Amino acid sequence: MIMEALTTKDRAEVLRRYLIRIAPGLVLMGAVVTWIWLQTVTWLPAGSAHPLWLDAAKAIGKSPQSTISLNPEATIMSLMRLLAYAGVFWVAARFCRDADNASMVLRAFVAAAGVYALYGLILFFADIKMILWFDKWAYKADLTSTFVNRNSYATFAGLGVIASVALVFEQISERLRGQLGARRMARVSLEWLVGEAWLPLSAMIFTATALLLTHSRGGTLSTGLGLLVLLIILVRADTVPRKIGYGFLAGSLLISAFAFTMSADVVVDRLRKTTLDNSIRDDLFARVIDAIGVNPLWGSGYGTFEMAFMAFKTPALSMANWDKAHNSYLELAFELGVPATVAVVLVFVWLAGVFVSGLIRRRRRQTYAAIGLSATVLVAAHATVDFSLQIPGVMVPYAMLMGLAWSQSWPTRRRTG
Repeated sequence: MIMEALTTKDRAEVLRRYLIRIAPGLVLMGAVVTWIWLQTVTWLPAGSAHPLWLDAAKAIGKSPQSTISLNPEATIMSLMRLLAYAGVFWVAARFCRDADNASMVLRAFVAAAGVYALYGLILFFADIKMILWFDKWAYKADLTSTFVNRNSYATFAGLGVIASVALVFEQISERLRGQLGARRMARVSLEWLVGEAWLPLSAMIFTATALLLTHSRGGTLSTGLGLLVLLIILVRADTVPRKIGYGFLAGSLLISAFAFTMSADVVVDRLRKTTLDNSIRDDLFARVIDAIGVNPLWGSGYGTFEMAFMAFKTPALSMANWDKAHNSYLELAFELGVPATVAVVLVFVWLAGVFVSGLIRRRRRQTYAAIGLSATVLVAAHATVDFSLQIPGVMVPYAMLMGLAWSQSWPTRRRTG
């Protein structure tokens, strides 16, 4: 009975500590979710309704049921997806409190990323223009694995690169923990590389090569930025001896250079066209910013960009169907309004703060906090020029990695008594 009482008390204490730690994120997400729901209700003041509802009322001579959202059904569907992502984070954060569980989840993701990359490489080099059993209808000259959009897969592959590199560092740090001489360190490292490192090394090579063969400029540059942050953190944190760390960094650069030569002609050609692409993107961004200014507080409704933006297209932009703004920050401000967008950004700032705190306060297993921070840098950078975070195939694994990293960014307490 006493042991059962102690167990119940301990569990209550663990849950209380967990809720205190996650409270800032819950408050911010709760505010965002509440606001999205309010965009779909009909009982708010008439002045808060989307301007197009008011125009419709004048045209038909009566007042329809108006909402902030131009399409309440689309807003509800988008809200359900957002709650699903939050649920993935919650489950990962709870499950990965145990270090063994966290390691298992990280290994599983690295293996999955490697398999997706290998599948994409086989199709690419065999010149098979298919996605699973469907004929490929877009980006036929680019590697996209099971994704349709090359930029979305580039973000996923970038997460795989970061996770696999971090796993390599974590495993080799376990081997080299303690005082080892130079010869002993070199021998242990070589034995590990040859005998046990096939999973993270293979995944790292496959995903890095697949990433470059997507020919995604934004995805490649964003991954490079995230990887740079990861390597600097791990070397500075003495996860491995600095000589080993710098050697690994040099080896990674050589492997990247070799893989780059396989697709350099396409990447360079696309970089030459950057000016033309930017002129179109600049026009799009300018129109979205103007549209945000029309309704900066209320927004058009979460998930309604494609419908609501039609009224703001220029003749040049009317040549294409812009279902995304190609900048997640601008699209959120357009759909949610500026205040709610700030709350969403603060969620990621809060996560980054937890990861930085974990890097400072933790003495062991800093790898997970490093993954969280570098992956957030990757997606935050890519979100300025694309919409990968709006794709479930990217957002679900990212939410899982964030839950894993968040749960392992808190200092552990010594058990007593």
